[in-house]
Amino acid sequence: MSILILFLVSMRAQALVGLESLETRLMNTNQEILSLKQTIEAKSSLVRASQSGFYPSLDLVGGWQQNKIDGMAESEKGTVAYIEGRYNLFNGFKDRSNLNQKEFDLKLAQIELESKTRSLRLELTEIISEMIRIHALQDILKEEYKITQHHKQLAIKKVNAGLTSSIDNLEFDLRESEVKIEQQQIDQIHKEMHQKIVRIYGEDVADAELDKIDFSPFKELSRSNYGSMSSDSGKTFSIEKNLGYQKSEINLLKAELNKTEVQSGFMPKLDFTFNIGRLTPSEETPIKLNESKYGVALVIPLFSGFDVYHKTKAARFQMASAEKSKKQKIIDLQAEYEILTYKVSELSELYRINEFKLIQSQKYSDLTNAEYKRGVKNSPDLVGATERLFSAKKRKYEILRDLELLKVKIANL
Repeated sequence: MSILILFLVSMRAQALVGLESLETRLMNTNQEILSLKQTIEAKSSLVRASQSGFYPSLDLVGGWQQNKIDGMAESEKGTVAYIEGRYNLFNGFKDRSNLNQKEFDLKLAQIELESKTRSLRLELTEIISEMIRIHALQDILKEEYKITQHHKQLAIKKVNAGLTSSIDNLEFDLRESEVKIEQQQIDQIHKEMHQKIVRIYGEDVADAELDKIDFSPFKELSRSNYGSMSSDSGKTFSIEKNLGYQKSEINLLKAELNKTEVQSGFMPKLDFTFNIGRLTPSEETPIKLNESKYGVALVIPLFSGFDVYHKTKAARFQMASAEKSKKQKIIDLQAEYEILTYKVSELSELYRINEFKLIQSQKYSDLTNAEYKRGVKNSPDLVGATERLFSAKKRKYEILRDLELLKVKIANL
């Protein structure tokens, strides 16, 4: 059990740079996380309770009793008072199986807590990554609007000088309207993301605090950082460390224990019993506690109405089902890992292409702007060059957001 706990702690997924404080606050305030922690405490208590089968039981018995034997004129009657004890020597390993079952239930609760923690961490990463992108887009759109205004002023001078027609004014007016529309759309998404923050925290987080968080460096997000499932790679994905796989494995072990526990119904039970006090009914007062007896009781089950037989049969089917579920989980995880790492590879290459495009677009925009001033290029050329440049700038943050989410998803496997 302690091995699993240590593993769960070690598998923490590292996400956005500077996210730690927000993540800690979320884990300390989220009600579902707090509820699961209480569930773990309850499961721990049940583990301790199941250990009681390995200790003797003691009862204080007192009351009135009558012992009558056929053929005898007199019967024993009166008050009895004694301590009754029982210690199980063998019950078909039922107590051990029950304890192991409770320990596995505790492990499943711990897995459930870690699973929810990772799910919340992914949701938080999705929200904050989108916030980083939105804030970057807001700055980019401000820059784009400013440049469009500059182009608009340049067009007015050319029109007034008779170097071009008024269509240039319309061209930049249209572009200015498009930028304003995009700004309105981004502002609306910005408000929606703040509401999502309120939903998971119960309160909002100021933009000033969010601006302290940034995407991870591209080298940490790229495909080469994840390795493969091959043992020859320096960084590999271990199926055994996956929470879903661990859960399926524990369910299989629980099915095996259930079978052992059911089969114990076929086995004899051996108890050591002892009694100390007044065992024979007596009307004497005060009661003399001067009797004792002890012995070993063997119980051999003979017939249970096929109850154990059918339960054993059901346990076998449960084991077969758990085994198939475990195999399918391995197949699913292998496929999911390959899909995620393939997406990382594609997005990494796309990021590199976009960075090259960004450099070229900047050069093309500068040259187009210069040629427009000389009258070589017209307004559609200048608008197209500007759109291409800012499209590459915006696309960069979309790719980084998607890579950041893939990073957490792979870490959560």
